[in-house]
Amino acid sequence: MKQKQLFLKIWETRPHVSEISGKPLLPVGHYQWHWQFAHVLNKGSYPRYKFKEENIMLMLPSEHEKQEQFKKFQDRKLELKSKYYETSC
Repeated sequence: MKQKQLFLKIWETRPHVSEISGKPLLPVGHYQWHWQFAHVLNKGSYPRYKFKEENIMLMLPSEHEKQEQFKKFQDRKLELKSKYYETSC
């Protein structure tokens, strides 16, 4: 599966609102559309989780730029690390 296919699958199954703010997301075709899909466990450090749907949060591009500042993002990161590594973080 390629990243764009994953993003389209997520787009088809989730509400088109930011999981951070609840604001409406940009439409498909917008030049920043792909920036609305944030990898919670980043692709560089955690490449094996790159294509896991649960590792992607929907958010506005402006939120994506500062994702680490949001409690919802941090909570999801801890949840995934605990799930994948069976440890409490």
